[in-house]
Amino acid sequence: MACLREYRYEILLKNITLKECEDCIKRCSEEVYLVPGGYKVKGIILLGITAPVGFSGDDIVFQFTKPCFGFFVIKLKNEVEEIKKLRDQYKKDKNVKKIK
Repeated sequence: MACLREYRYEILLKNITLKECEDCIKRCSEEVYLVPGGYKVKGIILLGITAPVGFSGDDIVFQFTKPCFGFFVIKLKNEVEEIKKLRDQYKKDKNVKKIK
């Protein structure tokens, strides 16, 4: 499993609800996809039944769950390849839905 320390990232919000995560991701992103739980962003596993993942320019925005600390909205910077991977997956996988 990957660690955030391996990447250039920014915490946009912390200690928030799932609804606040989704609202922030929608607000901060040009495109948003709803991916199934277990989907990996750069090796970081997204927990839950579904999770929103958004793009802003070359940055990827997603919710991150840290046990005992709650939910965060994280932005990984300059992740062009990861964005391409999700767009390609969206075209193939009916479980990945574009929501914005």
